Amino acid sequence: MRRKACIVRRGSSWAVKQPLPHGRYRWQTVGSRKRDAELLRDEINRRIALGAAYPARAQTFGEFTATWLERYAQRVRPATLASCHGSLKHLSVFDGWQLETIRAADVEDHVFAVARGAPRSAELMLDTLKMILRAAKERGQVIDEAALRVRPPRRERSEMRFLGWPQVDDLASETVEPFGNLIRFACLTGLRQGELFALRERTIDLAAGRLLVEAGAREGKIVPTKTSAGRRNVHFSARALLVLRKQLEARTNNELGLVFPTPGGAVWRKDNFMARIFRPAVARAGLAPLRFHDLRHTYAALMVAAGAHPKLLQAQLGHTSINVTLNTYGHLFPDAFADVGDALDRLVRGQANRATGT
Repeated sequence: MRRKACIVRRGSSWAVKQPLPHGRYRWQTVGSRKRDAELLRDEINRRIALGAAYPARAQTFGEFTATWLERYAQRVRPATLASCHGSLKHLSVFDGWQLETIRAADVEDHVFAVARGAPRSAELMLDTLKMILRAAKERGQVIDEAALRVRPPRRERSEMRFLGWPQVDDLASETVEPFGNLIRFACLTGLRQGELFALRERTIDLAAGRLLVEAGAREGKIVPTKTSAGRRNVHFSARALLVLRKQLEARTNNELGLVFPTPGGAVWRKDNFMARIFRPAVARAGLAPLRFHDLRHTYAALMVAAGAHPKLLQAQLGHTSINVTLNTYGHLFPDAFADVGDALDRLVRGQANRATGT
């Protein structure tokens, strides 16, 4: 008969007593919650029932992650892999830890520490950590099941801000030249920051007033768009064309053919651009703190005010579905039903008049 793991109270904590070969045992202290110990016990007993009574060779988080990353890279897009590398930088604090010693409390403490400065990064980091721990579990490593249930702190969504065109002009005028062109072009096309940094002259058809978005920028490198919707043709106006021509004349010559390169002719890093160019310009323009993404919101607001159909807005912005567009910008159409309602009344009235001959 196979021996089974059991839980034991040890002082103020619960521990799991796991049977090993030759009559030995492995003790794993879980914490103060009995339920967490029960879950770990059940997982160990599940493996015992499957004939995998004894865990794989214990590995550190860093050792396991290195081999996991090689497998992961084979099945994801380059942009997704680049995002994963960003999360792994935050997770490097666990590299020397044995996988089984990473407790839920340790994970939660680290997630909250990262979230204080970068809430979104903390969410992505936690998602990556859970993927790694699940993969480790599937390969016979002992993990703390409670770590898979850690949640990131609630993140307050930043309120959207929309600039009027005079404010856009003020911001662009206060931006170090020639990057005022980038500010205006962002508000006239709705391109994401990374898409602007990766925009190359060969993807632009000046005569047709159209450009192809095929890549973004991450960590100073050009990477393909993450979704098929992100790869798109964006049509731009005559004013945007004028801004673009000025930028092509003013930019630094560069081997990549970038439209908005750094002064040295390289691909911008987001943090560098925000610190050196964007935030100082916002302050000089006397505007409240502004995110670069608010320029994209400004474009959407200008398009709605100009009467753009939601489907056109979706195509221009590269949203994966119309639901994303309407959920994000639906509140910008407050008078839409009033106009449609009036048109419906006129249609019904006209058909009724024709039917009665009046």
